[in-house]
Amino acid sequence: MLRTELVLFFLASCATRNTPVAVAPVAELPPPVSPIAPAIEVKATLPPPPDRVPDTSAPDTLVHDVLATGGDAVRSVLATPERYRFQVVYADVSGKKLVRHGFRADAEYFFPASSMKVPIALALYDRVPKMQKPWLTRDATLRIGPEPVITTLARETWRALIVSDNASANRLLGFVGHRELHETLWALGMKSARVHTGFQVGSEPVPAEVSPKIEIVKPGGDVDVMPARKSDLVLPPTNAPALAIGKAHIDDGKRVEGPLAFDEKNAMRLAELQDALVRIVRPDLASATSTPDLDYARQALGTLASESGLAGYSRNVVADYELSPFLRGLERVRPRGQFELYAKVGQAFGFLTANAYVVDKKSSRAFFLIATIYANPDETMNDDVYAYDTIAFPVLADVAEAFAKHAFPTP
Repeated sequence: MLRTELVLFFLASCATRNTPVAVAPVAELPPPVSPIAPAIEVKATLPPPPDRVPDTSAPDTLVHDVLATGGDAVRSVLATPERYRFQVVYADVSGKKLVRHGFRADAEYFFPASSMKVPIALALYDRVPKMQKPWLTRDATLRIGPEPVITTLARETWRALIVSDNASANRLLGFVGHRELHETLWALGMKSARVHTGFQVGSEPVPAEVSPKIEIVKPGGDVDVMPARKSDLVLPPTNAPALAIGKAHIDDGKRVEGPLAFDEKNAMRLAELQDALVRIVRPDLASATSTPDLDYARQALGTLASESGLAGYSRNVVADYELSPFLRGLERVRPRGQFELYAKVGQAFGFLTANAYVVDKKSSRAFFLIATIYANPDETMNDDVYAYDTIAFPVLADVAEAFAKHAFPTP
């Protein structure tokens, strides 16, 4: 009798344990990212451990259902989402919590491209106070490199986050340092971050491990020197499915049959890229405290290229849509000026990724939205024949429109 009671007690205790709720309707997805802070509620897709009762609850279909109400472009992609490596994570802001829902999140690898500039900026402004150099402010004069570029962290942040300037982003990466970047992001819970290279300037990739000599000019004119350094950090393998992409690729001007390997290219899970944005624009949702530097990065992310004051971008509305793929869809729901948009784009190898925080000014309703799509009909990598204009941008505009209609009350 005692044995029977113990068995019944064990089964009851297993049944009452919390079991994560599925984020996406695809059962074979790898585990998504943990929440960025205990205050954030994340519906996650995790296989039940051996000692738990299997989860029999219905999958979370909210994102799919919202997308199914969208325009022709997104509904066309929904028919065969795996072909487009199409993934979406939507996070509703409810009070001081995030409630996340996903569609095919991390079902396969995607190339994040310039969307990685957000976690780099986050790591930069997390690291600066810890360097204990009171003269090092974002407006301090820096001389970077052997033929020094004279600049400031503020200038490089503004250019990297608003107009996605690659040279500026490389200077921020070089300042933070390869090892320090990863250790910072991993400590903040973004353990999938992998930065193997900097952002391309010219024909050659920029190594991420090498940081140039940097001179910081103190207020009195003295100089504090950060010597050139090379990281010895060996990155763990990228934990993502389908790292080989395409049927052929161009190498040194020649066509090579077979996919292009992405196992040593930059990577980060979709929800963790969203986490980086959350920590900059809404640190309170991550149980973190804002700082003047984070506020500055937030301001940059919330500034359209046409409003940035940067040369060549004044009143350039075309650049606004290229650098904020969700913008066109949001404007179908609210006129520009009636919503706030904090966003960063990534575009390369046929991938287009948009990461955004959107606020309806009238109702104060807000949500985070990140989506990625691969648009490469000929399946040839590095030929620069990608379907950004005909597939990727229209789809992401439809995604934004569908979620703005879902989240914001009818005016």
